[in-house]
This record gives sequence, structure tokens and C-alpha cells, in this order.
Amino acid sequence: MDSHNNKLTGVTDPAEYRQLIKTLGRGKKGSRSLTLVESFQLVRGFYDNIGTVTQLSVALMLMRVKGETAEEVAGAALALRSTVDNQWQQLQVDIDWPCYGAKRDQLPYLLLSAKLLAGNGFKILLHGDNRVLPHRQHIAGFVEAVGITSATSMAEAEVALTSTGICYVNADVLSPLVNSFTDIHQEIGLRSLYQSAIRCINPTGARLSLRSYFHPGLDDIHLNVAKLMADNAQALHRTNVAIFKGYQGECELNPRSSSSINVFRHEGFAQVEITTQLNALIGRKAQAAQLQAQWLTAIWNGEPLDSDSHDICTSTGNATEALRAHSAIMTNVMAVLMLTDQSLNIDNAKRLASEYWMSRHSHLMTQSATAIFKPYLSLTTNCEVANAHTESI
Repeated sequence: MDSHNNKLTGVTDPAEYRQLIKTLGRGKKGSRSLTLVESFQLVRGFYDNIGTVTQLSVALMLMRVKGETAEEVAGAALALRSTVDNQWQQLQVDIDWPCYGAKRDQLPYLLLSAKLLAGNGFKILLHGDNRVLPHRQHIAGFVEAVGITSATSMAEAEVALTSTGICYVNADVLSPLVNSFTDIHQEIGLRSLYQSAIRCINPTGARLSLRSYFHPGLDDIHLNVAKLMADNAQALHRTNVAIFKGYQGECELNPRSSSSINVFRHEGFAQVEITTQLNALIGRKAQAAQLQAQWLTAIWNGEPLDSDSHDICTSTGNATEALRAHSAIMTNVMAVLMLTDQSLNIDNAKRLASEYWMSRHSHLMTQSATAIFKPYLSLTTNCEVANAHTESI
């Protein structure tokens, strides 16, 4: 169990646990939100078999109806984190990359961004819950296709991180509570604070933790959650938390939209502004063939994207989606580089990201593969760091 503020202790009596539910359910005038400590006790008490699944479900829905507070999310996240084996904190990880959103109509191009960064010295732990949104394109279904190990234990993760710098871990490997929360979600059919809390656990205590949100207002909650967790978990004091609106909720920046990355450090806040990276791209949504794992490997390997031709540019639809894919990869690599190296300006980050891409498999960058990405490489970079007072991480 992680070292926490000494106030974060679980309940030992079923009557104490019932009192937590009563606090939430006394009606409009008598009820109130849980404190961070109480939210910790709610989740940890269930783990310790003090509370029942019925009690936890009722509490989750009561919080959902009134709207979860940052204190409640932080307490739940700290409780989830307390059930993660301490051995995970022995891993050397630079970037904690939680992926719980899953895009609807595009592949998770963030996998190629992460793979590119890992090939250039970063240690990256991807984690997600592939049961939360089974109808979407969850990264768990694509990691094997792009050569990323799916680890089922800390030992396997250590081997993968040592050999390739990257691995994916399904959340149920990290905490036994994950299956309980996911079962509740699937049975009731409603989201709960679990969907926010699980993104925040940073199981290895990585120096940089990425956090995405979708609905307006959640950015402020995540900033407050990051501060509360840093105040109550010693292992997170040095973690920088980068918070941004994810592409369809996934932990991936959308190159066709401007993005504000809010950064929490224990010393204070910063912000990085990234304006639209891909302008005037007109095309249909991804087609069936562009939602298959083979599409990701073709993009990575520079292989023909039209099964009926050796010319990568034959299909206009393929060319459009390939351009969108590449711009997404570059945008996310650039963002991570800026978040991890305070000496990099925007132009240098773009140049370095392009070098990473062009050198990933130099023997695969044939003339035809280069042709599809030439339009992107000629685009004007529109990124800039917000204001002179903004500090890099």
C-alpha cells in the first residue's frame, strides 16, 4: 500500500460504513458530499469487505446524481491506488499514459505516438479498462498489432519496459477493485466517479502523468484532484499532471482542434496552448478498413494502404485518413516532448518529432511512403506556449 496522509485510514465497523451512505442520502437539506477521507473510506471499506456491493452501488449513484466533487474523486483514486501492489512503484517509468476513453470512429493513433517516444528513450506505461466501453476502439485490441506488449504482471511489465521502453497493462491487473466497479457500471448502465478516478492512480509514480477529459468542467476537477492527491500521497509529490480535452475522450490530442494543456505541479500551475495542427482537411469518417489493426501497422511500416495497388496514394480516402493519422501522431509526440523538456521550443519539438518518425525504420521510408506524408511536413506549425509566465515542465 502506498504511503498516504495518516488521516487516510479505512473503516472497521459496518455501522461506520452505513453512515457514509447516510451522509449522501439524507435528502435535499440533510445530505452532503463526502470529504476526501470519507470517499477513501467508502472505496477502501468495500475492498476490506466492510461494505457490500449494494452499498457501494447506491453511494456511487447518489454521488452521480448530485455530481461528484474533486474531493470525492481524489479520495476514490487514492483508495484505488492503495490496492495496487507497491512493486509497481519500483518500475522506472517516465510517462503514465491512462487510456480509458476509446475513440468511436478512429483508431487509437496515440499508440504510434507512444511507440515512437519509447523508441527514443522514454519509458511509458499505458493502462486502461477494456470493459468500460466495449463498443469503442479500445487500445487493448490494438497493442499487439503494433508490437506493444500487454503485460499481465509487474514482472512482465518490467521486462517489456527494459527491452522496448513501453507496455500496456489492463487495469484489472493493477487493482482487484477494477472488476467490481466495471461490473457495477455494466449492470446499472451509468457512469460513476470510477471513470474519472481510475485515470488518476499513476500506479508507478511516473514523473509525468497524462489526463484526458471530454465533458466541459472536468478540467478544473482534474486539476483539483491532482493537487489533492499530491497533498495526500507522498509518492505523487513530484508528479507533473498534464490535463487536456481528449479526442472523443481518449488520452490523445486532436490535431484538427486547438488544445489547452493545463499542467499541475506541486509548486503551482502552468498552461501550454497548442493551436490547430491540421487545417482544411476534408474527408469522410474512417471506413471499415481504416478501423482494423492492420491499418495501424501499415501506417507505422509505410506499407501500401490500398489492397488493390502498390501505390499508397491510390485511394483518396486512404490518403486523407493517413494524413490525419500522421498529424495526430506528430501532434501528440510534440506535446509530450514539450511537457518533458523545458529547453524545447515549438519549432524544435516539431523538428525532433519529425526526425523520430523519419528514422523509426529508415529502410521502410520508400518514396511512396514519403509521398503521403509530404503534405503534412509542409504544413506551418501553429503551436505556441501560452504567455511568458507559463513554465515548461
